[in-house]
Amino acid sequence: MVEAFSLLAVGTSLIGTLLSFFEFFKEQLNNFTWQFPSTQLPQGNKLFGLRKWWGRNKSLTAMTMAVTPALFVSSTVPDAFSAATDIAGGYCMTILYGVLPPAMAWAMLNREAEDPEQKAFSKARPLLLGVGLFACCIVIEQVLQDILLFGS
Repeated sequence: MVEAFSLLAVGTSLIGTLLSFFEFFKEQLNNFTWQFPSTQLPQGNKLFGLRKWWGRNKSLTAMTMAVTPALFVSSTVPDAFSAATDIAGGYCMTILYGVLPPAMAWAMLNREAEDPEQKAFSKARPLLLGVGLFACCIVIEQVLQDILLFGS
C-alpha cells in the first residue's frame, strides 16, 4: 500500500511538472517561429521539408524537450530524486514556509504602521523577528551539514 501511494505521489508530481514544462516549451517554440520569418530561414530547410515538419510537430518537440532531460538524469543518476528531495526539504521548504511568512508579515506591518488601530500588531514584531531568525538558523544548519557531508 505504501509503495503504491509513493508511486502515485511521485507520478502526480512528475506529470504536473512535465505538463508545465511542455506548455512553457510550446509557447517558447511558437515565439521562436515568430522571430524568424520565412525569408531568413536557410534554403536547405525547405528542401528536406523541415519547415513543414516543424510547423506540424511543435508539440512533439516541446514534449521531447520536457521529457528527455528528466529521463536522461534518472537513467544516469538513480539517486538524483533523493538528493533533490533533500535539497527541496532542507532549503526550499524552510525558506518558503519559515522565512517568507514572517518577512511578509513584517512588510505588512510596515505598510499599515500609519493606521492607529494597528498598534496591537506592533507588539508582534519581536515574535516575527524570532520566528524568522529561527528559520534562518535552520537553513544555516542545513548548509553546514551539507558542507560537512561533502567534506568527508
